[in-house]
Amino acid sequence: MLASLYMYIDVARPETWDELNDSLKMQIGLPDPLRARAFKGLAHAVFEITQGSAQFMAHKKAIGCIKGQTPTFENLLPYYYKETYEVNLISHLQLQDVKGWVDGLKKDTNFVVFAEDHPVTGEIYPFVEELDKLLNEKRIYSFRISHARHFYENVEVRPYSVRLCSYTGNLAIAVLGERFRCPPMFVQNMDWNHAEVLQEVVVAREGRVVNPSLVGAFEASMLDICKGYFDSEKLRVFDRAVLVFKDTSAEALAEKVFAKLGLSSEEGWTMVDSTNMCKWSGVKMFNQWWEPKPSNETLRGLLVAGIEILENPQFAKAIRESLKELLEEQTWSV
Repeated sequence: MLASLYMYIDVARPETWDELNDSLKMQIGLPDPLRARAFKGLAHAVFEITQGSAQFMAHKKAIGCIKGQTPTFENLLPYYYKETYEVNLISHLQLQDVKGWVDGLKKDTNFVVFAEDHPVTGEIYPFVEELDKLLNEKRIYSFRISHARHFYENVEVRPYSVRLCSYTGNLAIAVLGERFRCPPMFVQNMDWNHAEVLQEVVVAREGRVVNPSLVGAFEASMLDICKGYFDSEKLRVFDRAVLVFKDTSAEALAEKVFAKLGLSSEEGWTMVDSTNMCKWSGVKMFNQWWEPKPSNETLRGLLVAGIEILENPQFAKAIRESLKELLEEQTWSV
């Protein structure tokens, strides 16, 4: 039997997106004159904001980009090279003199794009606030990407800044500074369910906490069997522990841990993650953009554990037992 047919007019109502943005502004507590814009994920947000700015201010033919922090804007650059923009590209590892670099930007620079935090490790980059402030003083748009930091820390969104905040794989919210006036490109003509998006924000924010003492104590307790990713001087979001297990598949280790804790794989991978390529069924997801480039051994053994599972008193024991079993299975006897 055929499904019931229904009639509809195949157009989108642009005002739906505008009304959603007004509701999001209230929901996340943005003061005037800041505004919010919803997008279908972080990559979509970055594309719309950068391309909208490039088209709206077509006379400004230079951009800046801090690389090695996030994969989100790596695919944007070919367009600007093709359109003969002057692209001032620098690795975050080389950005020691922030003022000197900003002073060296062309006067007609349209925007600079960079990340506040690392999408995998949660590292916070120390130059972010100085860079944002200096760009605003020169009236250059500052497009700053937040993968997770926005859940825990409010920052000043200056007049020429846009903070692009990731909520889920299908939702990002851009917080617009007072002087950002570039019109949207096509997002207003997409299908938006007002109630579903607002609920998605609630779910994404639910249970988000940082716990420096718990994370620090857990990482320290594991150093006899693995390597800690961070040294004590690094700024970071303390919503996760990051460990690297030598000569071990972090994906296989995690699966053993889940079994010992009575968790399904589906449940476990919501609390733990890894850069192990078996988990992602890919080989180019991380080492193409990440600086300093992680070794294949690091990617294979890197395990990220969230606060929820760190609070489980059996988690540390399960890791130790699982690692021992895994190493024994990897040992060949003659």
